[in-house]
Amino acid sequence: MKHALAENLVMAAELTIKPDKVDEFLDYTVANLKISRDYPGNLAFDILINEAEPERVMFYEVWASAEAQKTYMAWRIEAGDLTKLLSLLAGEPKFTALRSIAA
Repeated sequence: MKHALAENLVMAAELTIKPDKVDEFLDYTVANLKISRDYPGNLAFDILINEAEPERVMFYEVWASAEAQKTYMAWRIEAGDLTKLLSLLAGEPKFTALRSIAA
């Protein structure tokens, strides 16, 4: 690529929650949100709910680097959090890694 990209990594995750698990999902993620936001290397972590379809959720995360995000995900997997989260979903999450163009 001709242009350099910023080191910060934006990770977007699109999730569809099982309709009967929306409240459980929200309870679980709200309880863990501060932990995610306080994790080393995290610059922003938001959970966005589609108002028209509350079972459709997006995680918007900004990390200081791809390595910081990778370390965080490894920690969540080891702790069993990813297994818990996946049990509440109606299908596989879609992850998209994004970077802005460095100016």
